[in-house]
Amino acid sequence: MQNVTLIGIDLGKRSFHLHGQDARGKAIFRKKCNRKQLTTFLATSIPAPL
Repeated sequence: MQNVTLIGIDLGKRSFHLHGQDARGKAIFRKKCNRKQLTTFLATSIPAPL
């Protein structure tokens, strides 16, 4: 994945909308997912802090 600096999550009861931006504010991705997909996406997409 490109250099994502911001991830916005619109919380819903059954689905979530994700929006990722780079440091300049350019949209990198928009994604709709369910609860299981959200946890998988966040676990595999965001590097662990040092």
